[in-house]
Amino acid sequence: MLKDIIRKEIVETITSPKFVFTFLLCAVLILLSVYTGITNYSSERKEFNAAVALNKKNLESQPSYQALAGLGTKINRPPQVLSAIASGVDEAVGRVATVNVAYDPNLVDSKYESNPVFSVFGALDLTFIVKIVLSLFAILFTYDAIVGEKERGTLKLTLSNKVPRDRLILGKVIGGYISLLIPLIIPLILSLLILMVYPDIHLTGGDWGRLLLMFLVFFLYLSVFFTLGLFVSARTNKSSTSFLILLFIWVVFVTVIPKVSVMAAAQIKPIPSVHEITSKKDAFLQQVQGGAQKKVMDWVKENSPKPGEDQKAFQDKFKKFLEDYQQDLTSQIDANNAALERDYQAKKRAQQNLAINLSRISPASALTFSTMSLARTGLDENQRFLDSIRAYKPIFTKWANAKMMSNIDFTGGGATAKVVLDDMPLHSFENESLSKSLARTIPDVVLMAVLIIVFFVGAYVSFLKYDVR
Repeated sequence: MLKDIIRKEIVETITSPKFVFTFLLCAVLILLSVYTGITNYSSERKEFNAAVALNKKNLESQPSYQALAGLGTKINRPPQVLSAIASGVDEAVGRVATVNVAYDPNLVDSKYESNPVFSVFGALDLTFIVKIVLSLFAILFTYDAIVGEKERGTLKLTLSNKVPRDRLILGKVIGGYISLLIPLIIPLILSLLILMVYPDIHLTGGDWGRLLLMFLVFFLYLSVFFTLGLFVSARTNKSSTSFLILLFIWVVFVTVIPKVSVMAAAQIKPIPSVHEITSKKDAFLQQVQGGAQKKVMDWVKENSPKPGEDQKAFQDKFKKFLEDYQQDLTSQIDANNAALERDYQAKKRAQQNLAINLSRISPASALTFSTMSLARTGLDENQRFLDSIRAYKPIFTKWANAKMMSNIDFTGGGATAKVVLDDMPLHSFENESLSKSLARTIPDVVLMAVLIIVFFVGAYVSFLKYDVR
């Protein structure tokens, strides 16, 4: 009997006009989003390779190590291959940071800076389509699943044949959910084929694991709205009332809660502006530079060679003093900037975590955070990359200072040695492992699983007591 109910539910759904419309629209949107994401990734990969080559060329063309130290090296963030599925914050945050001896590095040059129109419309990725479009279709499939049959009289007729209510509701759940997944699964399979054959896309075993987990999260998210629709349909007496209630809940889940959470976190845990932190860093830099000039002049007065003394010994001693003093000044500047940055980042992270935790009561936020973590395009991965750049700065600074001081030519009046990058330390960054990304998604998956259970039990119990008259 259960199989017959499931079969009936599937046949009725897939032969309806709304299913045909849903399938066609989902196929177009999903394939379009994946193809657009792939082409964007391919384009960004080419830009990344070109930027790395140009940076090396610019460094090699510098006339001196002093010019190189002032210019600095640019660290470009490599694009993530799964950004084709979940773009995350990659387009909104910076993609490149300049590391030099003077300033603390920060990520700049986001896609929104290059072309602000992207910030108006946002990214059309698969996560967005599932979060907005398919969740609405889940409501469309279920808002009249029970109350609609009551209005048409078919529910009373079915139960008059002594069909157990528990089997009827289970058949509706299973059959309806299979019908909902068909417009998603078929385009997803086609998308996987595109990923496999596209020449610029190379997925590792870990990437395939992440991709399958993302699809699992998509199914859980749709299950939340599917069971919610059944629950509301079993608690109302008119399909129009059911649809309005579900639409209101959808708006609250998808748009209101995420935005209100961010605003609430900003009020509860305010943070200083970036300009305020930058002003403090600049003020300390000017203070250090002002005292440095006087100290160098005093050292020269005290240690200047007397007539007849060895000039080369003085020059070697002066080089050593300059190198040590430059390293000391740089350490002072880095320590001050690091202290300011630690305090700022701690406050920002506290505000960010509060906003995330408040918004997690929305399944839409849970979907966003979990897919970004799995795609390595989220806030945490961005912060890890920025931290790796800031850890690289003192390494680069020490190398640049040593090169500047060791290549000063007192007789020629300046540093004229040819720039050689063979021994220049390179920045390195390791992507987050799958186990750590998966651990970060557990709260979001658990939240969606709890909502599914609550809504399903609510729909089941409500239907057992539902008045079909």
